[in-house]
Amino acid sequence: MPIFFDQVETGLGRAVWRSEDGAEEVALCSVDLTAYSNEPSVRERFGELVSAAADYFRRTHVAAPVASISRLDGLPCATCEAPEADDVRHRAGQISDVSELQLSPNGYPVGCCKRRIVGAFGGGPDPARPAARR
Repeated sequence: MPIFFDQVETGLGRAVWRSEDGAEEVALCSVDLTAYSNEPSVRERFGELVSAAADYFRRTHVAAPVASISRLDGLPCATCEAPEADDVRHRAGQISDVSELQLSPNGYPVGCCKRRIVGAFGGGPDPARPAARR
């Protein structure tokens, strides 16, 4: 968001701001070129004023809104009303990438009410248990 300094034929220097190339320019402030050239404090104060005015326009410049993208788009939990879906949506809001949801082969995230575990394979032997007392 560049700031430009124009010298006008009437002896004025004018600072203008554009949000992007080709955008309409906004006049920030102007100064007498004689005072600007001969007095360092005028040059310093003019720079401060230009900076403050440009900061105002930078803060108020609004870009076109972008439609938010849900991490659950395309997953059944996005519109599900089951209590488990609330937990899945909450977890999706806490992560930075969809791959962290740990989807099942059917595409359901961990905690989804439609996800079922039917068995487990592998793993180590069962841990030792103390003998039953009689």
